[in-house]
Amino acid sequence: MFRLLRFIWKLFILASVFGIGYIIGREHSFEEEEEWDSDEESGTGTGTAAAGEKKPEAAPAAECQVEFTYTDPKATAVSVVGDFNDWNKDKNPMQLTDGVWKATVPLKAGRHEYKFVVNNTDWITDPKSAETVADKYGGRSSIVVAR
Repeated sequence: MFRLLRFIWKLFILASVFGIGYIIGREHSFEEEEEWDSDEESGTGTGTAAAGEKKPEAAPAAECQVEFTYTDPKATAVSVVGDFNDWNKDKNPMQLTDGVWKATVPLKAGRHEYKFVVNNTDWITDPKSAETVADKYGGRSSIVVAR
């Protein structure tokens, strides 16, 4: 009898551990599904059209050159990151010119969120930005409108 109870207890523990792992895994997949759903609703999804159904051709979005500037005399490296470069600090490093960090980035027309990464660690909202928006980390992201 004791062996049977011990066996059932072990099964219960294993089921609990794997159950929690399954729930955690599903939580992340729900986030991905939400992103995919929002992409499909906004027309930027990468889904395929049904057989015989023609997908409408999207007109190419106009691009314009936007110059970002940041002044910090103590900075040794500055990058501009945003939704236009997948928040990757390596894609748009800024160059120091006459005491001002500068980068020119081609942006599609519309609103874009961005920040500066100073010394590869500090994510800074643009102090000269007229508009900001809350980010998902409890901070603020700057807004630039490309036309």
